[in-house]
Amino acid sequence: MIRYTPSKQLTLDGFSTPFSQQLSTSNRWVILAAKIPWDKLAEVYYKKMRADFGAPTLSARMVIGAVIIKHILNIDDREVVEQITENIYLQYFVGLSSFQQEAPFDASLMVSIRKRLGIEVMSRLNEIILQEAGLTKVNEEKVANTEGNSDQDENGGDRNNDCSQDHMNSVKEKPPEALSGTVMLDATVSEQQIEYPTDIKLLNEGRRQLEGMIERGCQAAELVMPRMYRKIARKQYLNIAKKKNKSKRDIRRGIRQQLQYVKRDLKYINWLIESDATFKETLKMKDWTLIQVIQEMYRQQAEMYKKREQKMSDRIVSIYQPHVRPMPRGKDRVSTEFGSKQLVMLKDGYTHIEKLSWDNYNEGGLLIASLETYKRLFGCYPERVLADQLFGTRENRRFMKEKGIRYVGKPLGRPSPESKQQKRLLQKEMPERNAIEGKFGQGKNAYGLGKIKARLKDTAESWVMSIYFVMNLLKLAAGSLLSALQIYYWLVTEGYLTIMVNSPDAQFIPRYMRRQKGEIARC
Repeated sequence: MIRYTPSKQLTLDGFSTPFSQQLSTSNRWVILAAKIPWDKLAEVYYKKMRADFGAPTLSARMVIGAVIIKHILNIDDREVVEQITENIYLQYFVGLSSFQQEAPFDASLMVSIRKRLGIEVMSRLNEIILQEAGLTKVNEEKVANTEGNSDQDENGGDRNNDCSQDHMNSVKEKPPEALSGTVMLDATVSEQQIEYPTDIKLLNEGRRQLEGMIERGCQAAELVMPRMYRKIARKQYLNIAKKKNKSKRDIRRGIRQQLQYVKRDLKYINWLIESDATFKETLKMKDWTLIQVIQEMYRQQAEMYKKREQKMSDRIVSIYQPHVRPMPRGKDRVSTEFGSKQLVMLKDGYTHIEKLSWDNYNEGGLLIASLETYKRLFGCYPERVLADQLFGTRENRRFMKEKGIRYVGKPLGRPSPESKQQKRLLQKEMPERNAIEGKFGQGKNAYGLGKIKARLKDTAESWVMSIYFVMNLLKLAAGSLLSALQIYYWLVTEGYLTIMVNSPDAQFIPRYMRRQKGEIARC
């Protein structure tokens, strides 16, 4: 059977809408909005603002909600605004009291939002999610005990003087610190969306930008255009770039040619800036930044060309994102990645970024600092540390041994007689570390962690932190739902709840707890 309604019979005025009805409580955005501690997040967001200065801002729920929507749906800034404008559930999620057809804000404001959030604010927001998940409960109890002890000291009076000697003896016999939980540590790189860099590509792109600045400035200042050999330079670049098999001699010749053109254009730029004020006024802030980056890029490329080397400290791989550095990884898929490197801690499915840097670093040297961060967040050291061999240095092992922390990794030195038993235990525990690899895969495949599209340094950092924040938020929402179902099941199994089999609630009850239709399920 074919059913079809002609397009002429569909009119906008006669289209029925459900807006007169109430929103569905089973919608995913309604459920997620109920799990988010909006007031606590807003308190952190407003901390750096002044209530008596500046133009009125968007509400914190609108700002944070837009960031959450962007990364859950993995869409661009314009699509975020379009989705909020069209979707009544998203408007409820960001805090609007009624449906409106106008856009809540311009899409360009998302860049300012990322600048305002930054690493510090996003880290604090992430810690609030950890508190809501109950992971920092130990820390809160420790603070409460400390306050209680201080109150007793104030009321004790001279009793402290009488017991000072006993207190000194108890300090000498201090019991070992309590350990709790398992922490997983690993590092990953979030690649920036840049063109794969080669020396000749960078020089050619810098040459093109300089030629464009000279042309625009000379036209505005009505100056004679200097000779730049643009067509010849482009032809020489294409002769090298289009070759499938480039020899070292071809690449070196192409680099030398482009170095000469960039050097000439930089001389023209400096001479025109010093000699003509009108030309100087035509340059925008973006142009001044590009000139500085191209000058540094030319210096690096000229030095590597003279020394016949391929390595350079703080090497520029993109003139539009000069903060990006190459990260040698040695992976099977790719040997070098270009982006920010994050050292991540994972506990019970929740992540915390210990360090985010654009420069390559040895994450093994940050294990002790990571354990101190764990203690600050959760109130105690972990019982186990799951990490790769890079973290198993002698210094790290010595520190963990002093604190009673067990490192799940291959021991140093010769195999001991008990090595077979340790090997079996290691083979059993090491697969648990796959959880943090899975978390990286979740972020890169589902939420865009593998390709960061923000071009500025601070906005890219905020982008990365927001993805980890959203993953923790979804984990919190899923954990809350699971806890509710577990309580629900317990009430039924203990006989505190009776459920009709044909009722809507029966779908949440396991099959072994159900009875025939019309009967009462009681366990």
